[in-house]
Amino acid sequence: MTYLIVVGVDGSTQSDDAVRWALEEAEFRGGEVTAVFAWQVPFLSFPGAYDRDELEKAAKEFLLDRLSSIAPSPAVPLRPLVAEGDPAESLIVASEEADVLVLGTRGRSRFPGLALGSVSQRCAAAARCPVLLVKAPPRRPETG
Repeated sequence: MTYLIVVGVDGSTQSDDAVRWALEEAEFRGGEVTAVFAWQVPFLSFPGAYDRDELEKAAKEFLLDRLSSIAPSPAVPLRPLVAEGDPAESLIVASEEADVLVLGTRGRSRFPGLALGSVSQRCAAAARCPVLLVKAPPRRPETG
């Protein structure tokens, strides 16, 4: 049975770090990576404001471009998965058969007192596999 790592992609440097970690771990374990990008149709008070097919196409292009910029030729299978729906729920569903779910995090939410963002927190609480949070390295202060 192949070791499966599911990783969330949202376009942030933190999720890029999570993808890199997932690829390195999959290579070490002889596994594969599924990279998930979730999108939703924006809610507006009138129907037809957005073309669902165009939004899905843009999401697929975004994910493929992001992955090819992170890992142009990965050493392990890297499967892109575009999911329509809530990001946390999409990641939880995608990780049902996974050995680990990997998410990038800044290490603090935007709200004082919370250590995790809402997606990380919901995934950690509901995923059926271990959830690993890849924290971005601290940035060095600029000296001038």
